[in-house]
Amino acid sequence: MDANLNRRRFLTISGLAISSTAAGLALTACGPNAAGSPGSSKGASGNSININSFGGTFQKTIQATVVDPFTAATGTKVNVTTAISSEALTQLKASDSAFDVAYMDLAIIYQAKAAGLLQAIDHSKLKSVAELYPLAVDDKGYWIAELASMTGIAYNTEKVKSPPTSWDDLWDPQYAGKVAICNVSGTAGYQFLATMAKLNGGSESNIDPGFEKLKSLKPNLAAIWSTPDEMSKLLTSGEAVIGVWYADRTSALRKSGAPVAFVQPKEGAIAVLSAMVIPKGTTKLDAAHEYIDFQISSSVNSKFVQVVGEGPTNRTVKLSPSFLAENYVPYGEDQIKSLATVDPEAIATHLSAWTTRWQSEIAN
Repeated sequence: MDANLNRRRFLTISGLAISSTAAGLALTACGPNAAGSPGSSKGASGNSININSFGGTFQKTIQATVVDPFTAATGTKVNVTTAISSEALTQLKASDSAFDVAYMDLAIIYQAKAAGLLQAIDHSKLKSVAELYPLAVDDKGYWIAELASMTGIAYNTEKVKSPPTSWDDLWDPQYAGKVAICNVSGTAGYQFLATMAKLNGGSESNIDPGFEKLKSLKPNLAAIWSTPDEMSKLLTSGEAVIGVWYADRTSALRKSGAPVAFVQPKEGAIAVLSAMVIPKGTTKLDAAHEYIDFQISSSVNSKFVQVVGEGPTNRTVKLSPSFLAENYVPYGEDQIKSLATVDPEAIATHLSAWTTRWQSEIAN
């Protein structure tokens, strides 16, 4: 599986837990030409555009909170193809006009960029871009993020009585044979490896300290998971009592009744972003920009993230205390600034070599 699939698969696999969020929230569609609604110039952008979506609850949420309201507001039909990031990349390699807007995770975006399949987004055509957290906007203009989550530490609250506070807690001898980490091919895996490198004198381009640190964790490892469902089972069964996981998945598992919690390590939880890009071959640039602007507008971004159970990228979005109590999401200037980041372009360059090395040094 590629660098993206483990992360995005959580939106398509059966039993998707964030559907509990969707079930508890009603959608309020934007009506056509509603006062103050984004993209209210009906029909200004042509007849139709093509996008991809990740399937599952993500796709249902996109359809209900973005696609249908966008069509109602602009008159532009949106044709949606189910394709996770790696599949969308394959389709763009076959035809760079396959999509007018594509949703992708960052590591895949930089593979697409390296292949010459993307064009820069014109920020002058986005009314809402100034409202976004800087974290959500590529400084070179190739992507705009529509949601934010984070990778941190999840633990079983019945087995771990003193909540962890640091990544270093995973090395505590009390957790011998009880820690779970993600395979390096998944987002949580390569993020954790890169972060350990950075915290120990290395970087994405000097990964040796990261591998050395993870090798020293092997006495504590219970398992290396490849899909979020595997981590769910590890934590709920007690086979693992603590490990590296996603905030949104922890929220969903907790809502199902499992005794789990999530913490942001004092060194910083790691930002996880999904973003939109404009393929180089589109002939519908105005409509593509209009769609992206609609997705990131405060009203639409608010509805979207509350149903899918993620954090907003528009800093003007206001989330209720009840939503925040039920969902582990990065929210507000202070929390967003506290997130650690890794360089997705460097990861896209080095991940193949890391994967080969992982098999010999960590997995065995």
